[in-house]
Parts: sequence; structure tokens; C-alpha cells
Amino acid sequence: MYKAERMSLDRLPEPVLETILCCLLTEDAARTSILSREWRYKWTTIPNLEFNLIDMDMHDLHQVLLRRQGPIHELTLSVGSYWRDDYSLFEFNQIILLLLRNHTDTIKKLRLDAWGGLWNELPISVFALHHLTDLSLCGPFVIDLPSMFNGLGSLGRLELSYVEISTQTLRRLLSNCPSLTSLSLYIGYSDDKCTINDLLKCLPVIEHLTISSDGCKCEWLVLDSDPQELPISLIHLKVLRLERMSFVEDSGSAFLLALIKCSPNLERIYLEVNDTTISCILFV
Repeated sequence: MYKAERMSLDRLPEPVLETILCCLLTEDAARTSILSREWRYKWTTIPNLEFNLIDMDMHDLHQVLLRRQGPIHELTLSVGSYWRDDYSLFEFNQIILLLLRNHTDTIKKLRLDAWGGLWNELPISVFALHHLTDLSLCGPFVIDLPSMFNGLGSLGRLELSYVEISTQTLRRLLSNCPSLTSLSLYIGYSDDKCTINDLLKCLPVIEHLTISSDGCKCEWLVLDSDPQELPISLIHLKVLRLERMSFVEDSGSAFLLALIKCSPNLERIYLEVNDTTISCILFV
């Protein structure tokens, strides 16, 4: 009975086996190579890769990548506190360059998570992935754009969380993502200011917008002088999330009211003050 069950697993259709392996961390999927001769190379062709450097070191990651075959469609790399020194940063950058150089035309979704690590400049080769539809950068990344940046025309979802980016660079990035429908922003540091008008003008087709601040106020995002209405209509905006922001001060209230007035098709608003959700409003 046991042998029959094992044989039936080996004979599962390839798409089913691929789905099973894609549900595992890539290093765990690689371990299935010891199950049998038939399983030795199955993991090497899965299109979705997820690595966690908290549980593995850079040498192991290199070994896994060297044995990989086929295109990469989705890549998640969690670094965490692995960045202990400049050499760790160098290793990380080499891994990113290797992956992106070999899979520039295939990667659709990319998530880089570096919470707990050191500040590091994001490799500009990330912005050469012209087929990206989903980009998530979480952690202490310093973001700049290459001088020849031509935009990410297919990008529909962007998350920037606890990054350092100038508002000029942010506006340039957003203005060159014409398909962007979902944006989540938590700017850890910026050396200048961005008005609400400047930000919203870069988001003509936005449907889901999340803005998080550090503490009680959003210091990098400022209101235009005494706005009653914004000179742009966000006709596509359906969901608005404002997290860890102050709505007690006049500026916070004006910010909220101005956004509501320019969003005629808004369905949901989530407000969070001091880590406490105070309201969830449904517009029918």
C-alpha cells in the first residue's frame, strides 16, 4: 500500500507537482531532490522562488541558484539581520545582479525584504526589469534611479516601505509607471518635501492607495496652502488607507477631506491613529 501511494505521488502531473513545490521556500523545495531519482531535478524548474537568509547563508543560496534551470517569474528574498557588515552587503548585491542579469525578461513579481538590516543602496538593475507587474521593497533601502530610466510600463502594484528616497526621485518613478493601480508608501527618510498635489498628479489611474507615516505626522508629505479641493480627480480610487497619521490637527483633517472630495468613486477608507484603527467607512 505504501509503495503504491508513493508511486502515485511520483506520477502526479507536472503542473500539480510544480504547484506543490511553489508553496515551499525554495531551499525546502531543493531538499526534495533527495527523495528519489525522479525528484532530483524537479525543483530546478519551478518559476517562483522564495529565499530566507535568516535560515540559510549566502553560500547555500549560491548553490541553489547554480542548480536552477528555467525562467524565474516571481522572486522573494528576505534578508533580515543577515546584513552584518559591508561584505554581507556586497554578497547581497552580487546575488541580485546575478538573478536580474539572467532573468531580466521573465521576472514579473519581485519582493526584497531587508527588515533589521543595514542601510544599503538598492541595485539600480532592479529598474531594468521592464516586465515587472508587482514590486515590493521593504526595509532600509536607499533608492535612486538610473540616469537612463525609461519607466516600468507594466507595473500595477508598488510597495515602498521604510525606504530612503528623495521626493524628486519618487515623483519621477511614479510618473513613469502609467499602469500603477495600487501604491503603498511608508517613507522612512526623505531629504525634501512633496505636496499632496505633486503626489496625486503622478497617480492618474490609482485604485488602492496606502500612505503610512512615522509617528504622528507625515513629515515628507505636506499640504498645499489651505486646500479646499484638489485640482485633480481620482476617479479610479476605490480604497484609501491612512496609517499612523494624526487627524486631530487641522492639517490632518484637511488632508483627509481634500482626498475624499477628489475621489467620487471611493468605497472604503481605513484610518489608523497611534496604531489603533478608529474607523472603517464603507461608501455604497
